[in-house]
Amino acid sequence: MSHTENPNIKQFFPLVTDSLSKGMAAFSNGNNSYSASAIEIYAQNIFSRVYEIDNALKNMSITMDYLRKKKYEDSGYNFSEHHAHHIENFLFRLTSVVDRSYKLAGSTIRMEEDQIERMGSNQKINKKLLESYPPSAAVLKDMQDTIKELRIPRNKVAHQAGFSNQNLCVLQTIENAKTESISIKEITDRMSYDNIKEMVSDESIDQYENVLLAIDKLVTDLINSLSPVYTSLIQSKSPVES
Repeated sequence: MSHTENPNIKQFFPLVTDSLSKGMAAFSNGNNSYSASAIEIYAQNIFSRVYEIDNALKNMSITMDYLRKKKYEDSGYNFSEHHAHHIENFLFRLTSVVDRSYKLAGSTIRMEEDQIERMGSNQKINKKLLESYPPSAAVLKDMQDTIKELRIPRNKVAHQAGFSNQNLCVLQTIENAKTESISIKEITDRMSYDNIKEMVSDESIDQYENVLLAIDKLVTDLINSLSPVYTSLIQSKSPVES
């Protein structure tokens, strides 16, 4: 289930559609602004934040489909190159889910947009949550702990080099060998190339699928922990200019 379907978020959808309808009607009449209630603007902001998280999680799920592949037919690139590319994509998406979860929390407690979007905003959001919403801060800490071990390879990919590990290096060595040298034959005599591919694929699936499931659940926990805020704010109806 997508997180926009969470009852705590889904309750905002009628307000989002009302706000969008007002905006479209205004713009079609040549107006550059339109009148919307504070809760409509708030609802649209929260719904957008959750949609961004859902989009990142969806792309991570698609990446898992590719990591299960053993062949990339009609491609000029080796299996190891495809596999490394998809792991790199997963690592970037993973940290973006955590960052977007912080932004969702910041928007939920009505922090200013420039505070939420600026460098170092996660720490400021966390401080605010610890003051007034400690359960939500605890969920975000669990998220950070879940991805802690993967931050090192993620940062390495971002700042130094592409993803690699010992077994993937073995595959790369075999694939890049111009001829079957003695050293390559020693490797393939012990384990076939296809079996090494299977091992690399299984290793990735076990590690990253568990992380994906854990992060997805923590997003649910975060939204549910913020539900008292949503419940109280949805009752306000003050108009503002958008």
